[in-house]
Amino acid sequence: MNVLILARDAHVYKPLVEAANIPGLAIHACDEVAKAQAVVAECEVILGQPDMVAQVLSSAKSLSWVQTTFAGVDALCRKGLRRDYLLTGVKGIFGPLMSEYVFGYILALERRMFAVRANQQGKVWAPLSYRSVRGLTLGVCGLGSIGEHVARTGRHFGMRVIGYRRSSGSCDGVDQVFSGDTLGSFLGECDYVVGVLPATDSTRHLFNADAFAAMKPSAVFMNVGRGSTVCEKDLLDALDRQEISGAVLDVFEEEPLGSGSPFWELENVIITPHISAFSFPEEIAGIFCRNVVAYREGRALDYPVCFEQGY
Repeated sequence: MNVLILARDAHVYKPLVEAANIPGLAIHACDEVAKAQAVVAECEVILGQPDMVAQVLSSAKSLSWVQTTFAGVDALCRKGLRRDYLLTGVKGIFGPLMSEYVFGYILALERRMFAVRANQQGKVWAPLSYRSVRGLTLGVCGLGSIGEHVARTGRHFGMRVIGYRRSSGSCDGVDQVFSGDTLGSFLGECDYVVGVLPATDSTRHLFNADAFAAMKPSAVFMNVGRGSTVCEKDLLDALDRQEISGAVLDVFEEEPLGSGSPFWELENVIITPHISAFSFPEEIAGIFCRNVVAYREGRALDYPVCFEQGY
């Protein structure tokens, strides 16, 4: 079975897959799309980054299955791209990492760590007041595997946790689930709003002027999902009008964020370069190898993706 590994760190993935000692695999590792074009036509299976895989789909004549290395698969779900293959994603890995990111910043903000550091640099001894996160309301927008983990972490810290999702129903670790046209009511109760949404037609600019106006003036908006879920002009306006207290942003509509973006200049905005959850090859390779065995035995694969839903 010919397997193409197409990722910028393909040289890391190849020995990890080989170490599983799965017989009958011919592995081609490419760290550039141009290199992959020479071998992709004969490959039945691809393990790779969605943005890179999308560029070779038209040449993958023997393709049956793609295992992505990222949680976000929107690059492969765009209209006009072929969908005549099985697409599987990644779960159970990014939830803990994104929870660490989210709560690292929540705790830093509530414990006023940035102000404490500034005082240290100025050699100022000034005990600062702070509040506990216990009892604050955490709103998780998007209750997939990542959102559920963020919610459970919030419960661990004694927060009231509410969630918003497309469909109604309960969710472990969430005190109340909102859905449908109740987004405004959901947002109005939150001290922290965490966006963990995929990039789909239905989520595009979900966080717009109406959404920010529904939030508390003291609320902090955090986005670790996809940049396309936020109307950035509306967010800038909301921050300027102090409709919300601040924002922690790991993703943007255009990345890298341009040097001329107004976000860089805002004191109440924290910017990180899409680092809330890295794809660690050791863990991704483990999922892939387990799926390879299932694939060859004709069993169902873990974490299939619906092209229409985008997750």
